Parts: sequence; C-alpha cells; structure tokens
Amino acid sequence: MHRICSAAVLAAALAACSLSSATASKRAAPTYSLPQTQAGWLRAFDWYPLEATDAQGRRVRELRGARKRGLHVRFGDDSYRVKGACNTLSGAYRVEGERLVHDGRLDAVQTVAGCRHGAAMERAFFAQPLIGTHFSIDAHGRAPVLRITADDGARMQLIGLPAAPAR
Repeated sequence: MHRICSAAVLAAALAACSLSSATASKRAAPTYSLPQTQAGWLRAFDWYPLEATDAQGRRVRELRGARKRGLHVRFGDDSYRVKGACNTLSGAYRVEGERLVHDGRLDAVQTVAGCRHGAAMERAFFAQPLIGTHFSIDAHGRAPVLRITADDGARMQLIGLPAAPAR
C-alpha cells in the first residue's frame, strides 16, 4: 500500500513539474508578429550573403565566409546600409512591386577606409547588384532567404537573421 501511495505522489509531482515547465518555456520563448508585406520582411532582418553568381552564372568565390565576417545588408523604411569588412555603403531605396528601386532623394554613399583583412570579400560584396533588381523572399524554411536577381542575370541569395534593435 505504501508503494502505491508513493507511486501516486511521484506521478502527481512529475505531472505538475511537466506542466509548469511547459508553461515556463512558453513564457520564455520570444513572441513577435511576422511581417505581412515584402517590404516588412526586408526591414525585419539583417541579410547575410549565402552565395552569389555573376551575369555568366559563375560563383562569386570571394564571398565564401562573408556571413562569419559579419557582412550584411540592413533595410530601413526608405534607406539601406551594406556593412562590409571595414566599410559601409548606404543609400535610399523603395519597393515597387517585386523590384528594389533606387530613390533619388539620397545618393549612395560609401566609406573608403583601407581594409587589412577581408578587402577582396568586401569589394565582391559591394559589387553585387542590390538596388535596381528583382527580389523575392522565401520564408518557408528555418530562416528567410532573400533572392536578388539583376537585369543582367547576376544573382545573390542572403539569409535573414532578426535585425538588432536600432541604437
């Protein structure tokens, strides 16, 4: 009889613990709403290069490891910023259907500090077509993928990671 009571108490205690840990894990998980528009998806993530091909379909090998080096693109409401190994490129854009279009209100600006490491990677990243391109976002995988295609056929894929809050 004592063993049956002990087993019942143990089962009740385990059930209570599993319920409270499930409730706690639901509270601890980050909650945010997903964007409803393509422009919203662009702004919600920092976009890190996965791969790129030039107009002839050749892989841009200099971008290997770019994500680990922190190279990425961040889109704001009407401006973008490309962060390289030691320089930045920024300008204004707008979304027109499935195109990223240059907005003439702000010319593109690039810093020109000398890079000790990653200069070739940065040049390759900055040379990739970004504005004046067709784009699509695939949000069905573990992380969204931004696909950019230039009119000449050059392509770039970038993976989206949640954008850090602006400081």
